[in-house]
Amino acid sequence: MDRRLIVTMSFTGYLVGGALFAIAQSAAGVTYTESQIEFIVLVGYLGPFLAMGFVWVKNYGYGAPLLVGTTATTCWFVVYFFFVHDNPANVGAVTGDASIAYTASVAALVAMSLVTALTGTWLWYCESDGFREAVDNVIRPTEVRE
Repeated sequence: MDRRLIVTMSFTGYLVGGALFAIAQSAAGVTYTESQIEFIVLVGYLGPFLAMGFVWVKNYGYGAPLLVGTTATTCWFVVYFFFVHDNPANVGAVTGDASIAYTASVAALVAMSLVTALTGTWLWYCESDGFREAVDNVIRPTEVRE
């Protein structure tokens, strides 16, 4: 099976998680700061789309690391700003009928961000000799010869 299809399946799940997040945010009436919206649009959506474009033209040297970087960063951002940091978009601050849907969608976005970052890391490992060698040296360091 083409590795691009596997990465695309996880990316599709990521997009579904993002769509659920957007729908639940709208239903719950959650307000974001301007910088939160910019981050979500630029790093959360445009970055992974660009990365997938690179992946599909088989430019794995840019696509895989960009996919890993943007989705892992999005995961951190969502966990921090929507679970930890005290702001109006925090799941604890959202009340009303759609608050459970909002919390579930934030959790789904975190999960799919992690899955996509891990899938991107797998692709990067498979396609990049330098990255594979670096990972292998960390896992199995070579003995120092005298």
